[in-house]
Amino acid sequence: MMSDDARRMLLWGLEAVAWVFRGGDGGRWSQVQADCLPKLAGILLLLESRGLVDEDLLDHAEQVLALADQQAPAMAPENLEAEYVRLFVNHRGGASVPLSQSCYTGEGLMMGEPAVAMQSRLDRAGLQVDTSLGLPPDHIAIELVYLVSLFPEHHPLPALSPTSSPTSATDSSRTSSSAPIAPLGESLGESPSEFARQVLSPWVGELQKRMIEAQASPLFHLTAMILVVLTECTKDEKIPFSASTT
Repeated sequence: MMSDDARRMLLWGLEAVAWVFRGGDGGRWSQVQADCLPKLAGILLLLESRGLVDEDLLDHAEQVLALADQQAPAMAPENLEAEYVRLFVNHRGGASVPLSQSCYTGEGLMMGEPAVAMQSRLDRAGLQVDTSLGLPPDHIAIELVYLVSLFPEHHPLPALSPTSSPTSATDSSRTSSSAPIAPLGESLGESPSEFARQVLSPWVGELQKRMIEAQASPLFHLTAMILVVLTECTKDEKIPFSASTT
């Protein structure tokens, strides 16, 4: 059974990956050392302690942390934003690395069957995408936040989420930073391993491959590597998901 600390690190790791893939929470790259890197480091420590990561990934992580400590140009907010745009937004002939599942599976078109299926999942879970972000429902950041919602986490973590419950949008006593991530996973009828196996696993490896081909800068390269590892660990249940009762 997973301890509370280990479960928290796993969920924070997933949220940190989602944070990067939705553009530093809307361009807040200056917060990368506060909102992202500690959580990536935490999940890597958990994975390393269980023998689930290789030396190549750990070397990339050390490089990113060293660049951040040195305040290297590659980790400057303006350069992270420029790299995000280059990779995912504005590339000659289209996005260099699409972040929507529809571009990788099915007919390979935006807002294809995977987007329809993901929207159905969100509707059943009582979640809605923040339309101000302009992300399709099968965007990797949306799918990761949905994955987080499937874990039996009884005390919602601080929201770094592009989704919220429908009632939170109209509740004036709440802000986007305090809204719960999602209802409990048991009510959604889908386990984390099922979602990772059926939805994420078929395409995140290709996403990582395209990141390598696009010569993504260190933070984005590392994030793609962690995404693949977390997907495989979740799919194969290499990390137990049960909430601790101790």
